[in-house]
Amino acid sequence: MKHPILSGSGYKLYVLIWLVVMAAHGSVLYFYYDFSVAIAIADSLIYNLIFGAIAPGLWFIVTFGGLNKDELSLIGTHVGAAFLTIVVWLSLSSYALKLIFYAELTYLTFLSDSSVWRVIVGILFYSISVLIFYLIKYYQDMQKRLNRELELQNLLKDSELRMLKSQINPHFIFNSLNSVSALTVSKPEDAREMVIKLSDFLRYSLGKDHSELNSLEQEIRNATLYLDIEKVRFGDKLKFEKKIGSECLSVQMPNLIFQPLFENAIKHGVYNSIEPVTIKLKCELVEGMLKIHVKNDFDQTSVPAKGEGIGLDNVKKRLTLVYGRNDLLEVNRSENEFSVAITIPVNQAIDEN
Repeated sequence: MKHPILSGSGYKLYVLIWLVVMAAHGSVLYFYYDFSVAIAIADSLIYNLIFGAIAPGLWFIVTFGGLNKDELSLIGTHVGAAFLTIVVWLSLSSYALKLIFYAELTYLTFLSDSSVWRVIVGILFYSISVLIFYLIKYYQDMQKRLNRELELQNLLKDSELRMLKSQINPHFIFNSLNSVSALTVSKPEDAREMVIKLSDFLRYSLGKDHSELNSLEQEIRNATLYLDIEKVRFGDKLKFEKKIGSECLSVQMPNLIFQPLFENAIKHGVYNSIEPVTIKLKCELVEGMLKIHVKNDFDQTSVPAKGEGIGLDNVKKRLTLVYGRNDLLEVNRSENEFSVAITIPVNQAIDEN
């Protein structure tokens, strides 16, 4: 635990406080007791300088004196420390002043008569110093606890993000391998092309595990690769259109967000439809927000595909973890169109890892 005076810039405020105390002390001696300027300055300087030099050591009593001690032992420690501090302080100060002003009988008498008041002032100095140190120690302990809690929250958030992303790849790989298996007999060349594209996609995906955010341009490139893989399976039945403003391409966003959205569109649109289905992607910047819209048409008469609900729920959880908001994903369904709208706060991620 850092010393509040001896480390950093805390000594500046400490010196300033003692300069104010010295000025007040000297003023009382000069204006109220009519001592000379030399006596007023010397008395104030020596008494306060010596206590100011002793006081930083009280930090160690505050920090270590209460370890493994009950309240009575702690009180006893401070009573003993206060007694020793005041005795040393008064002895050194009085001895130095008597050597300097040995011929000033009036002042020496005052010095002796004011011992009781100086003891009271010493107790006050000790009490204030210890109280301030306890407050500083409490603040430092509180900051340490807050930092530990924040670190733990970040670790938990990171673990949950990794868990959510780990749900995506196995889910997609499972579907892709089933498709490859089906194509190896009927269309071996298509199966080979799908394996190559799948390899490229996984190389990108696994390479992004260490970073939560990525540019929209890179994510679109990866999402297009994903759709190319699916087009090997569905052919002309799957169509893709995109409208993306150039100002959006550099915006940072959580990686692998598009894949669950496109997978959902294929699963509930392309897979169950006899007619070609178009997946539309639109990205635009609106008032400091990146607005992403993914739409697909679907056949109302088809039987809805069953699933585990990983896709959209996964995306919503990740957006909540990264941006601290749960209103960034909106799902709408009309008679023949399904749409997902995502809002990305530009440069407002809680932790970009």
